[in-house]
Amino acid sequence: MKKIKNIIILAGGDSDRFWPLKNKFLTSFLGKPILLRLIESISNYGEHIFIVGSEANNGMLKELVKSKVEVIVQDPRVDGMAGAVLSCKDKVKGEVVVLNASDFFDFSFLADFAKKIEETKVDYIFLAKKTTQYFPGAYVVFSDNKVKGFVEKPVPDKVPSGVLKLVADYFSDFQKLTKSIEKTTTNKDDLYEQGINTLLLSKPVIEYVLYEGPWYMLKYPWHVLSMMKHFFDGIKTNKLADSKDLTIAETAIIQGPVIMEKGVKVGHFAKITGPCYIGENTIIADYALVRESHIGRNCLIGSSCEVARSYLADRVSLHRNYVGDSVLAEGVLFGSGVVTANFRFDENEVQSVVKEKKVNTNMKKLGAIVGKNTKVGVNSTLYPGVKIGNNCLVFPGEIVRKDIPDKQ
Repeated sequence: MKKIKNIIILAGGDSDRFWPLKNKFLTSFLGKPILLRLIESISNYGEHIFIVGSEANNGMLKELVKSKVEVIVQDPRVDGMAGAVLSCKDKVKGEVVVLNASDFFDFSFLADFAKKIEETKVDYIFLAKKTTQYFPGAYVVFSDNKVKGFVEKPVPDKVPSGVLKLVADYFSDFQKLTKSIEKTTTNKDDLYEQGINTLLLSKPVIEYVLYEGPWYMLKYPWHVLSMMKHFFDGIKTNKLADSKDLTIAETAIIQGPVIMEKGVKVGHFAKITGPCYIGENTIIADYALVRESHIGRNCLIGSSCEVARSYLADRVSLHRNYVGDSVLAEGVLFGSGVVTANFRFDENEVQSVVKEKKVNTNMKKLGAIVGKNTKVGVNSTLYPGVKIGNNCLVFPGEIVRKDIPDKQ
């Protein structure tokens, strides 16, 4: 199979829609950051891989990828995807595939790209997906069944087609793309798409691959839960660390499939119902119940806690809590009796405020999303979909109905 010469992964976004969570590309699933999983998934399809980061995450990216790929720092004078692409123009020559670090596919579609490249002299290939529900992305504009261009985030009643352009683009000549972007102007956040529209004016040979596989993204913080379920689908049997590295009480119940890392301790009458992931040195105390959840390293799931369909990062401590359909960042501590409400009594889908606008999460069940190192006092209640920032203190007995900003 032909290998594509260059693959660029765009990882320079500020992730403001992902608040209160941070560094979404470093979010770990089954013990490995998602960015590393992405690199592993595409490594057989490309000769050279580049990651475009920001000045803020450049150091973290270099530490994570070591020497596996080259990290390029995005020029802060041009933001967005277009700015990330232009930051590569002195490093990348020839053919290229552009991917978004926060989108996860079945990357075997790159083999379809390679096949089209071998079969015909194609200038541009994009990944497309049919949709019947509105999505705030780029839609394909057709004329006489031919691709004429793209419209980014059209209003729902002016969608030009039922086909989305996903962020997976092949260009036979990267320099033509960068030149097209440089001579394009727009007053919207769509310079990358408009730059491609400019490129299409030269009448290149266009192909697209209609994608029907799974597509998961980390755009909003609740997407961590759907991404978690995606990786859980790959767990078919129990995978437990060596018995000498585990402490599991005789009365504990493990109903797989469960991945359990070394140093885990499971107390008396505790129950773990898969699919689950339990990270290194985590304690599941007596009478605790963990269901379909992802628990990080060095966590304490205290006696009589219930954790259901939730994602807990490293060093989370719980004490007689109910945590349902929630995301808790690193170092979160819940005092005894804290409850995450996860279901509206009117049975409507949970709404969340993002950048001062209400967003429908499309989830009937969604608990709380809590930022790094936040502490919530005893007997507090968190409303469905509420977000609490980083380094916050919530006093005992509080009813949290609205988002709480970061504490600096």
